[in-house]
Amino acid sequence: MMTKFLIFRTDRIGDFITSQIVTNSIVEISKKNKVDIVASRYNSKYIKNFKYINNIFIFDKTQNKILDVLNLFLQIKNKNYDYLIVLDGKRRSFLSGIFINSKIKICFLKDFYPKILISFFYNKYIKNTETNTQHKNFHVLLNYLDIKSPKKLNYYKKYKFIKNKFKFRKPYLHLHLDEKWFKNYYFYDFDYMNLNPETIYKFLEALIKKFKCNIVVTQGFKKVKIMDEFKTRFFKNIKDPKTKIAQKTVKFIEQSSFRDLENIVLNSKILICCEGAISHVSHSLNKKTIALIQKDRLISTNFWIGHMNNIKTVFRNDIKIVTKDILKLNFI
Repeated sequence: MMTKFLIFRTDRIGDFITSQIVTNSIVEISKKNKVDIVASRYNSKYIKNFKYINNIFIFDKTQNKILDVLNLFLQIKNKNYDYLIVLDGKRRSFLSGIFINSKIKICFLKDFYPKILISFFYNKYIKNTETNTQHKNFHVLLNYLDIKSPKKLNYYKKYKFIKNKFKFRKPYLHLHLDEKWFKNYYFYDFDYMNLNPETIYKFLEALIKKFKCNIVVTQGFKKVKIMDEFKTRFFKNIKDPKTKIAQKTVKFIEQSSFRDLENIVLNSKILICCEGAISHVSHSLNKKTIALIQKDRLISTNFWIGHMNNIKTVFRNDIKIVTKDILKLNFI
């Protein structure tokens, strides 16, 4: 018998990747199960590439919240579900779920909501607490659904990778220098590495000495002035930035989509990044990863990456200290 699930996942791409332990397990346990997703317009463009997702409904976030809810309701009004799961923890998702037809309604939330609303409109409230890892909390949800997650899940089994438009010499290390590395581009209370074009170059030299392979450097969506200066100073051909360090090739990719980054991670030997969506990709692809984390946010960090077995962490700090800490790591 077919069981139909509607899952709210209107937040970030990395959150969807992490929560595939739920969505993927549902369809792996039975081919008759169908999973529909309520997504934001932005992350729907990514989620649609996972072919096991049955339908995607757009939940816009505009200045008129009433119209947003009405538009979602019009998309789903004639549908009936066996399970509705508010997985993104959003208040508007919680309230919208009240008006959708479903036999069982589950809210998976961090914040406290009025108990009377939960008890009246939802069958089950699961607290998404940081005292567990996010992964363990998802298993609490799966246990309630009476679904046993397979020991090994191929998160990209039914995923349509973008055509690879970059050609690199293998093996290569993938260094993702997004805005999280640079002061004034991310959280103000984070420790930053004091990066400049010279220290980035020295960092690359140290990585080549340790890992003895080529390096592909990528950056995030935000333009960072220091990265522009680094490119101008150390790469002769600005249109195709690459150079040689100790007989190894360093290739700089200035513009790449998130799906491009997935391909680069897929074919890499190791990834170095700040903890975030890209480290969830590397975990899903079973790639060795070094992730920079904030030392005074260990509980929050463990909540997101505590289940990852191929990741080693280094505290955010001055780049000289970060370099020493990375050089000490053993990946054998």
